Amino acid sequence: MKITQEVALTDGADRYLFDNKARQAGDRFGALGSLFDPVTFRHLDDLGIGPGQRCWEVGAGGGSVVRWLADRVGPSGFVWATDLDVQWLETDLQQPNVQISRHDVARDEVTEDRFDAVHERLVLIHVPETVAAVERMVSALRPGGWLLVEDFDSEIGDGGYVDAYSDVAGLSRSIALAVRTLLNMRGADTALGSKLPHLLRAAGLSDVRADAYKAIECGDATRELVRANVVQVRDQLVEHKLVAPDDLDRYIERLEDPTLRLTSPTLVSAWGRRPA
Repeated sequence: MKITQEVALTDGADRYLFDNKARQAGDRFGALGSLFDPVTFRHLDDLGIGPGQRCWEVGAGGGSVVRWLADRVGPSGFVWATDLDVQWLETDLQQPNVQISRHDVARDEVTEDRFDAVHERLVLIHVPETVAAVERMVSALRPGGWLLVEDFDSEIGDGGYVDAYSDVAGLSRSIALAVRTLLNMRGADTALGSKLPHLLRAAGLSDVRADAYKAIECGDATRELVRANVVQVRDQLVEHKLVAPDDLDRYIERLEDPTLRLTSPTLVSAWGRRPA
């Protein structure tokens, strides 16, 4: 594994509500992988990712997609794994065909050669400079290369996640709305998912398609994801008077109950090809 330091860590990390340095980050990465890795892998497989190709994983997080890409492209291929905070990648990734760099897709230039595929998941939703970020990813594609972008859309479903018959269903919706308020305060677009196809077409891509995924009865993963997120931002929710402390603590306690039924957030996947 090669680690490069040519791209400095910017202050862009300050924009992100869910800091990768927080102790809940590992739980969040694990839950997101359980919920959405099969969706992402299916789309990447459909795009024909294979031996010898060059791929860029934007916002690589815990590295589960990087590992899949590295295995798929093989020794003759190459994966550039970037994030604002690469501590999880440096710790866990061992593949020799992976290069890790600190990089802000909204602000930093691309230092690698053209890619056969570029992928991001749950990065653009946090980037106010969305158009610039998409254009940068498109510019990194070779002619005929694919861009796959995947982000949540809280306008599809009420975002409360908990079964409507639960004793905390109303509280879940209120807290989900409060968390979205915190995200919006930092410039996040929590309704970005349905806008992704337009962004790809506006950036000049062809063959643009999209679909959406929402898991029902998805085991512990959503409960663990929601709990990690709410615990991480609990103090901010209280500080901004968005949720009463007692309500937050009651909800966090209920999220420890494995019998609580939840649905996942809605993930929109959109993809397009750079014209040859």
